[in-house]
Amino acid sequence: MKLKLLFAFAMLSCFAFAQTTFLPKVGINTSTGDAPYTISSGLIDGDALPDIIIGTNLGNTLEWYKNNGDGTFTIQPLITNTISGIGGLMLVDLNADGFLDILATAYNNDLLVWYPNDGLGSFMTENIISSSVDGASGLAVGDINNNTFPDIAVTAYDSDEVVWFSNNGTGTFTLEANKIDDTLNAPGVVNMKDIDGDGDLDALVATAVYAGDVIEIFRNDLIPGGSVAFTKDVMSVTTGKVGVFNAAFVDLDGDANLDILATEVSYGGGPTGNMYWYEDNGSGFTETTFTTSISNPSVAQFRDLDNDGLNDIILSSGKSGAGNDIVWFKNNGAGVFDSEVVIDATQSQTFVYNIADFDADGDLDIASCAYNDDDLNYFENQKIVLSIPDAELQTISIYPNPTKDKLNFEGFNGSIDVTIHDLLGKQVLNTVLNAGKSLDVSHLANGAYVVLINNKVSSRFIKE
Repeated sequence: MKLKLLFAFAMLSCFAFAQTTFLPKVGINTSTGDAPYTISSGLIDGDALPDIIIGTNLGNTLEWYKNNGDGTFTIQPLITNTISGIGGLMLVDLNADGFLDILATAYNNDLLVWYPNDGLGSFMTENIISSSVDGASGLAVGDINNNTFPDIAVTAYDSDEVVWFSNNGTGTFTLEANKIDDTLNAPGVVNMKDIDGDGDLDALVATAVYAGDVIEIFRNDLIPGGSVAFTKDVMSVTTGKVGVFNAAFVDLDGDANLDILATEVSYGGGPTGNMYWYEDNGSGFTETTFTTSISNPSVAQFRDLDNDGLNDIILSSGKSGAGNDIVWFKNNGAGVFDSEVVIDATQSQTFVYNIADFDADGDLDIASCAYNDDDLNYFENQKIVLSIPDAELQTISIYPNPTKDKLNFEGFNGSIDVTIHDLLGKQVLNTVLNAGKSLDVSHLANGAYVVLINNKVSSRFIKE
């Protein structure tokens, strides 16, 4: 059936109007291993499409899903492993061969392990970095000693330690752990950035005792001291929280100074948890609590969902049963955010999710794990952004769809810039189209394409 693609958008003089919506949930796999708890994405098998890796906490499976380029994913043979209670997962090139490897923690057997990628998505060998990280859980990767190679920081939840391992560039790590801290009770989160701008990586650590939890900053003395040594700030970022699930350095207000975005899941310790913003005021941190319908916030990320150049906040829920599971807060700049907009309310315990342009159409999509449902799900972003200096309603239609040779454009005056990409993100056509003219697409291979108008409006059409 031939269809018209309709773009309807309200115009505000000299300002861009943006609308970001997500299509309903699509199940990638509705029967993953038991309790999917970790997720990562990246270019695994040599094509230009981000694939997905998940780890299950009770099923003890590492699963990778090949991106087919059309909004679908195909599970590959399970990655052989001996790890139990997967709690941390990253895709990172640990041996400098240009391919993304798997890095994981196993809480139940105190393991920190990695699996080298052969470039085609085959992860055959399990390499144990350490088998003595007592309660291995949270992960962070970065060049801690400034030798240009990615090192690893990990929380040892059961032994009350945060440690790091130095990488020599080939994926070989120091046998003995280097210490970041051993004073905190049950650390569960570690992240790293250069908080003080001195050229070395500092650590952000949060505990998850579910009573009296803290967030602390540990500053690295590599510069100017000459060697890696971490010292805890005299003042805590915050104390008295109940189960800090996620904490990261981000610049929420665009002032070029790193703030902290954190979530408190609050199981058993209070009626609800919260999402917090901590701003360094020079003598400590000012706490701002976001208003959200999510009672047990799990992961908060800071990414640009609507392509306006400002990172937005995306928040997921660790609550079991009915309720909102993924929401987002539009960033208006200078630390001002809109009220939450619900992306999904159909999952149970969406502890983790990943954000990437999975369909190569120029906007960010979401893949999420539903812990209670044993589901891996996909949400496609349907962003529409325009900037046209008129105070009137216009509609642009593109037809026919599917088409064999010509695309017609209606509903605009003057000219528009039209760009066509294939589903791998490769530009295959770019032209300026005047009103009343058709676009010849007869030379394109059969398949699905993304059309951009003025480099901002996007949709798909099918070439037959």
